Amino acid sequence: VEGFTDLHCHVLPALDDGSGSMEKTRKMLKMAYNEGIRQVIATPHFYPSRKSATVEEVQETLRKVQEKMKAWDFTIRLYAGNEIYYHSEVPELLENGKVGTMAGSRYVLVEFDPMTEYSYLRDGIFKLDSYGYIPILAHTERYECLFDRKERLQQVKEQGAVIQVNASSIKRGLFDEIGKRSRYLIKNELLDVVGTDAHSDGKRSPKIREAADYLYKKVGKHRAEEILFANPKAILKDKDIR
Repeated sequence: VEGFTDLHCHVLPALDDGSGSMEKTRKMLKMAYNEGIRQVIATPHFYPSRKSATVEEVQETLRKVQEKMKAWDFTIRLYAGNEIYYHSEVPELLENGKVGTMAGSRYVLVEFDPMTEYSYLRDGIFKLDSYGYIPILAHTERYECLFDRKERLQQVKEQGAVIQVNASSIKRGLFDEIGKRSRYLIKNELLDVVGTDAHSDGKRSPKIREAADYLYKKVGKHRAEEILFANPKAILKDKDIR
């Protein structure tokens, strides 16, 4: 069984507001393993305007976790990445190796302020694309500007953005706005990949099974496996997902 790939996870210890210790990392990865996750791209936050872990620090911390894992009773493949808060200088930082892509690919996980203007988000995606990167739009369900006028969702996809939704958002309550947006993306075949956006082994934990079951039920086996397996595999292999 190839298992799920978590493309959005704050699991590396003491690098951001995610795991605070190696023991917390172990608990998070064990929970991910029990959910059926077998590959994780660790995506610590990167903010151009304030101190963030360097690419070298991310790689070194990842190596330490891999070394510790040899003594654990489970194994998950770990890859380095970043969740990058977009700023106009981000493409240049990527070019200069100051921030990480997803597992060394052309793909970059990029986030914006939830209340950002559409023109800023659109221009950021365009600029990343113009530099040869493929932006994965982190937790797309949060961006007001894309749901104020839903035709913008198709527009950003046509610009080259990959649409990511948090697994925990999909099964929110029937009247929860974030949940409704997530399900809208699924129903209208706009969703490309799911990530856990896990920050702990508690409330924001690396759970994906319930979201996966929902996808199988709502969109069928072929489409669910495209979202859950084929598209993440393409990202890891640096291939186009469409």
